[in-house]
This record gives sequence, C-alpha cells and structure tokens, in this order.
Amino acid sequence: MLEEHRKFALRSFSQHISALDARITAEVKGMSKEERDDYYEHMHDQYIEITDTFPRLQWYAQFLIVYSTFEDVLNQLCRIVQRRSGFSLSFKDLDGQGITRAANYLVKVAKVPSPFESKEWHHAVLLGEVRNAIAHRNGEIPNEPSNKKSLGVRLANVPHLTLTKYVEDDPVARILLSDEFLRDAIEQLRSVVLKICNFQLYKHAG
Repeated sequence: MLEEHRKFALRSFSQHISALDARITAEVKGMSKEERDDYYEHMHDQYIEITDTFPRLQWYAQFLIVYSTFEDVLNQLCRIVQRRSGFSLSFKDLDGQGITRAANYLVKVAKVPSPFESKEWHHAVLLGEVRNAIAHRNGEIPNEPSNKKSLGVRLANVPHLTLTKYVEDDPVARILLSDEFLRDAIEQLRSVVLKICNFQLYKHAG
C-alpha cells in the first residue's frame, strides 16, 4: 500500500512537470530572447514549486507515514506475541518508547533476537533519527563534518538522500529525500517486519 502510494505521487509529479514543460514550450514559441528571459523569470517560482518544493514536502510527509506504520506494526507484533505466549507483561510496561521499546520487548521478553541483529534493523534505527529530524526540526540537523558520530556524517553514504547547506560553512544542513529513498526505506522496513514474522518462537512445539 505504501509503495503504491509512492508510485502514485511520483506519477502525479511527472505528469504535472510534463504538462508545465509543454505549456512553457508552447508559450515561448515566437518570443524574442528578451521576452523569453522575462517569461522564464516570471515562471521560475512556479517551476521550482512543482519540481522542488512540492516533492520535498510530499516525501517528508510520506516518510513520516511510512515510519509511523512501521512502529505501529512492531507494536501489533508485540501484542500478538503477548497473546500467543500468555505473557502478563505488555510492551507498554517497559521503559522507553517507539521502536526501541517494541524491540526490547521482542528481544528480552519474547526471546526474538536475530531480527534485531540484522543490518536492516540497524538501518531502521538510523531512519528513526531521520524521522525525528523531519518531525521536530523540519529536516534540519547540525552540520558537523568533523564529528564522525554526527547524524550528518552517518547519513553521508545513504543512497538517494542529500544534505544541503545555504553556504559551505553553514552550521545547519537540511535533509532532502527522494522517491528512491522512500522506495528503499519501505523495502528495508518491510524486511525487518518479515524477519520478525518468520522467526520461529517455539522450535520444539509439536
């Protein structure tokens, strides 16, 4: 469902950009160079909205939905495990919140360790930091290239994610997502869920 939503949004942007390109091509036909320059300046903001601003807002919003869905699924799995195993302890009885609390419950209470040792899980935790930056700081993070533990440095090699700065030594960088980043995030988080669902809780059960 989330992947289909991503594709739908991408198609919509592509159609709008194509339509705007066709409109611009038609309207500048026959114009002088000076008239075209004035026209392009007039259309600049509208073009940036469709090609840059709207996609940025869309991928931010959808990523928040994707990650919220991931957290909700983990909580649902905790409830299922509690019910099937007859545990009196709920994941809500543990300290912490979000995916960390769900992971602690599944590892420490339900004894489901291996999915949370995978590279997909560690990437999911990193995506959680991206989620927090977008939800609480509009995607802005400290620009600390010399700090190897900083979020910006750890995000440097994440495909289809970019960090932008207004000036080179700007103390703040902004995270920009793309539709490819969304595609990869959905697949990575889905992989974590599948690893948990496929874990055999009771190997010796008849």
